Amino acid sequence: AALTKSGSVTPYRYVCYVHERFWFAPMLDAGLVLYLALLALFIWRWLSGWRLCGAWLEYANYCALLYFVLLVLLIAAVIEFIQTAFEADPRKTWHGSPNWLKYLVLGAPGAACITIAICGFQTSQHVAEIRSSRATVMHDRAVQIIALPAVYGVMAMSSMARIFCITSNVAFKGAEKSKHEQIEQLYISKSETCFWVGDLYEAWALYQFGKLTLDLIRSSIRRMSHSQVREDRERADPLLVAHSAVEAIAWLGVTLFLLVCISQAGWSLYLLTFTGPIEDYTEYNNQIAQFGAAGVVASCGAIYNVHVVESTFHMYFEGYRPLLKFITVKVIVSFAFFQKGVYFSLKAFQETLPGTAQRIIGKVPLIGTILGFSDNDFELFYDALILYECILIALLHIWGWNAYEDWYLEEDEEEEGERKPLMPEKPALLPNSSETA
Repeated sequence: AALTKSGSVTPYRYVCYVHERFWFAPMLDAGLVLYLALLALFIWRWLSGWRLCGAWLEYANYCALLYFVLLVLLIAAVIEFIQTAFEADPRKTWHGSPNWLKYLVLGAPGAACITIAICGFQTSQHVAEIRSSRATVMHDRAVQIIALPAVYGVMAMSSMARIFCITSNVAFKGAEKSKHEQIEQLYISKSETCFWVGDLYEAWALYQFGKLTLDLIRSSIRRMSHSQVREDRERADPLLVAHSAVEAIAWLGVTLFLLVCISQAGWSLYLLTFTGPIEDYTEYNNQIAQFGAAGVVASCGAIYNVHVVESTFHMYFEGYRPLLKFITVKVIVSFAFFQKGVYFSLKAFQETLPGTAQRIIGKVPLIGTILGFSDNDFELFYDALILYECILIALLHIWGWNAYEDWYLEEDEEEEGERKPLMPEKPALLPNSSETA
C-alpha cells in the first residue's frame, strides 16, 4: 500500500522501496550471489570432495549445488528480461538499431538455456565416472572446466537483463530526470560486475586445466623412465627437470590471472554493496580501470603460458587430443578482456581517421554497423554475442572433453594428498571368523 500511494508501481520505485525496507536487498544482485556461492562451494569441495564420511553426495556435492545456483540465477535473469520486453515500447527500444540486433538479443535467453542444458548433461557423464571411482581427480577437474560456459552464460544473461532495462528506458520509469545518469551508471556497473565474476570462474577453470594438463605430462614422462627402451629412460630425467621449470613459469601467469579476477570482482561488489549509494562514479570507474589494465596483462600471460605448455610438450599428450582442448581454452580466456578490447581499439582507430575514411568504414557491412553502436547498444550486442559463443564452446566440449577417453585412467598416483577429502570414508568392518569360514 505504501508503495502505491504516490502513483503507479514502477521499476525504479519498487527498487527504492525494497532497498529502504530490507537490509539484504543489495545482496540479491546476481554477481554477488554467485561470488559468495563460489567461495562457499570451494570450501565445501575442499572439505568433502564427492563423498562425506563415505556417503556419496547425490544432490549435495559441489557440482550439483553449483548448477542449482546457476539455474536459479538464470531463471531470475530470464524473467527480468521478459518483464522488461513486455513493459518496453518496441518502437523506442529498437529505434535506430538494425533488425538483426533485435532478433539476436531476443534469442539470447534461449541460448543461455541451451548452454546450461548441454553443460549439465555432459557433467552428468563425468559424475557417473566419479561415482564409479574411475579417475576421480581427472574427471573432477574436467567437470569444473565443462561448467565454464554455463557459468559465463548465466552471468552474460544477468548482464544483458540489466543493459536491456537501460536501452528500453524501463529502468528510468518513475525516476526524476536528474537521477537518470546515476541509475544508468548503477545498472552498467552491476552489469560489468557480472562479467567479472564470470572472469573469476574462468581463471579458476584455467587453473584446473593447467593442473590436469601438467599432471598428465608428468605421468607420461614418468612412464618413459620405466620404459624398456634405454634411450627413453635416459631422456626422462632431463624432461622432468624441464617440466618443473615450465610448470613454475605456467603457474606464475595463471595464478596472477586468478588473483586479479578475484580482486576485481570482490572489490567491485564491495563498493556496490556495502559502501552505500555511489553519487559520483568517476572514482569507482578509475579504481576498476586499474584492475582492468592488470587483467589485460595477466590474461596475456595466462594465454602465453598455455601456448608454452602446448608447444613444448605436445608430443607427450598420449590420447589427450590436445588441439581441441587448447583451442577452447584460448577462446574462453579471450572472453575476459580481448574481445571487447578489440572493439574499443578499432573504434579509437576509426576516430583518428579523416572524415571521408570514417564514412567509408561506416558503410562496411556489419563492421561499420557495430562500430557505429552507442555504448549501451554495443554492451547489449556483446552480451548476446557471448551467449551464442558459450553454446559453441559447450558443443566443442562434448568432443574435446569426452568422459570415456583412455587418458583419464592415466592418473598419477603421487597426487593422492590433494585428492582425499578431509573426512575420508569409514573403514569397512572386518568379517568375523565364522563369516570368513
